[in-house]
Amino acid sequence: MTNIIASYWTIAGDRFPGCGAEASSRSFKERYEMAGKLGYAGAGLVLDDLVAARDTIGYAELSRILKGNGIVDLEVEILTDWFATGERRVESDRQRAILLEAGEALGAHHLKVSGDFQSKELNIEQMAESFAGLCADAEKRGLPVGIEVMPFTNLATVKESRAVVEAAGVKKGGLLLDIWHMERNNIPHADIAALPGEMIVSIEINDAAAEVERDIWFDTLNRRILPGQGSFDIDGFLAAIYKTGFNGPVGIEIISEAQRQKALEKGLRDAMDAGRPYIERAVKKAIA
Repeated sequence: MTNIIASYWTIAGDRFPGCGAEASSRSFKERYEMAGKLGYAGAGLVLDDLVAARDTIGYAELSRILKGNGIVDLEVEILTDWFATGERRVESDRQRAILLEAGEALGAHHLKVSGDFQSKELNIEQMAESFAGLCADAEKRGLPVGIEVMPFTNLATVKESRAVVEAAGVKKGGLLLDIWHMERNNIPHADIAALPGEMIVSIEINDAAAEVERDIWFDTLNRRILPGQGSFDIDGFLAAIYKTGFNGPVGIEIISEAQRQKALEKGLRDAMDAGRPYIERAVKKAIA
């Protein structure tokens, strides 16, 4: 049985990336009791949410809530600028310390990181050196690191991101592949299927309309929809993923105005009901 992650933005309520204070207004108890009840076995937690847990109930209590509801595959996110210099790196290192501490305390499955949002310039050697250092720090805490491939960063393609991981020479680091970023950047399924399975740390599914609305950033924050309601080739994406031998958790990440307006149970149930059939069908085909 594949563990399904309730990605943070699917469960957080009226929050979205870059909204300011990103910690959910929903209590940890209500979120993860509902997630466990509906069959999720994983969850995503962003930096602000982790700080809120640390400063209120503490990581030990959060861990008790999660494990008590069968939530075992955790992703802590998202670290940016781990490759940068100057003030950007100072702030990144502050966040890095918090994410690694939380990840270790909660026994997280992985740390999610991104490429450079400020520049598309890619120096593979420099990025690889920084990634190797990050992975070494994370490995001490028991955490693999997954680079989320995104079209609006300098790690926009599977081939570029793979090159960084391979140049870094790490065993506890790889890629995190979200179908939204694959589809919106026209990443061929062949590039995904060619990956070693152990290089894929985790994956995420969702859906969207055929055309980007307004611009790609607005679209990713506000117009994601439930699997099966849009244009994405989810079956093809998952077939490529499982061709690699991947056997990890699958997140369902719905970032949208519509999702943010839903009550907790409805939002989680809708995502599970829409996403699980794709996952189960793909796993069944992979092991046939």
